[in-house]
Amino acid sequence: MANTSQSEAAGEVLTLRRWISVGLPATELFALWLEPDTLPRIMSHFATVTPVNKSDALWQTEGPLGKHYRWESRIVEAQPGEIIAWQSLDGADIPNQGELLLRPAPGEWGTELTLTLRFTPPGGALGKKVTTFFDLLPKEMVSKALHRFKSLAETGEIPTLDGQPAGRHAERQDKEK
Repeated sequence: MANTSQSEAAGEVLTLRRWISVGLPATELFALWLEPDTLPRIMSHFATVTPVNKSDALWQTEGPLGKHYRWESRIVEAQPGEIIAWQSLDGADIPNQGELLLRPAPGEWGTELTLTLRFTPPGGALGKKVTTFFDLLPKEMVSKALHRFKSLAETGEIPTLDGQPAGRHAERQDKEK
């Protein structure tokens, strides 16, 4: 598994890009990404994603000071086994676009996925500074989404710690004292 990272801020656009290898064919990964419940599951750490139809989805996320951001995205390009590209529609609180590129992984080990997201932070240059300061669009968001997608593709589930309390059971702690 390769996970090289790149993050760049050019002008007022924030670009986040990550790579990962998944041990499955590109056509299977392409189909899985487009399933209606995939984005809501892999992006749940960042936003609530509600599919509207086969090409559109409504995104909602919370920012600093309880501010809510919403936008609708639309798939603008889909070539099976190669690319899925989308962009936000007019009126987005955070204008954005993204693409998932699918290429053969080195050594013929599955598929290399490259996920690139570009955001125009609200408020121009000042907004970019505020966005960076408050980590509204965390760099880890893209990496975490890819890791969650890899887990879903290879195992059929996304690991979670929900329902798994940390620490020892109270009875064991009492016996050890």
